[in-house]
Amino acid sequence: MSKRRSLQDAADISNKVPVMEKSSQAHKKIIIYLLAVILLLSALPPATCAENEILLNGTGIFLTTGESWSFDQGYYLKIKSVNQGTNKAWVELSLNGEVIREGILSEGETLVYSRNGEILNITLDTIYSSPQGELLTFKPVYQYIDSEIPEPEIKDKTENHQSDDNTSDSRLDGNNRSIPGFGTFLALVVITIVTYCLDKRAKKK
Repeated sequence: MSKRRSLQDAADISNKVPVMEKSSQAHKKIIIYLLAVILLLSALPPATCAENEILLNGTGIFLTTGESWSFDQGYYLKIKSVNQGTNKAWVELSLNGEVIREGILSEGETLVYSRNGEILNITLDTIYSSPQGELLTFKPVYQYIDSEIPEPEIKDKTENHQSDDNTSDSRLDGNNRSIPGFGTFLALVVITIVTYCLDKRAKKK
């Protein structure tokens, strides 16, 4: 009986070994896949969603006839003229001196400019007319970052007085991040190293 039992135990152990090896290999593959996903996601460039990056969030502005309002990224809103009889305003939107949108607005109407997503949303709130001229208020006014134009500088000017060492370090770091495929290459290197280590560990066992 003891002989049969020992043989049965040996058979059970031999049957369990392949299962354990398969389980170990499955765990190894899962770890590799997880590392690959994490590293590849970290290697992706940050998404530039203009609709989520807001510069003006419902603020109010006012202008008189002939004046212009300067927005970030080179956008300008100009009041061309006001018709006091119809209580309508002729407004002009330009980018770096080039007219990109015009409109004749009544109170409550909106001028919208979009390019790969909404960039400007300007509502004419009230037109105040007098013998001396006209005053126009715009509210709400929304401006979103235009991904095709360099983002405006929002850092404080005092940050420009950093040491040369810090500046050079930040430049090197920026260059590494801007190298095409650098993040993906780094991810593949790490995955290869992890796979090699796991294989070596499995062979020792």
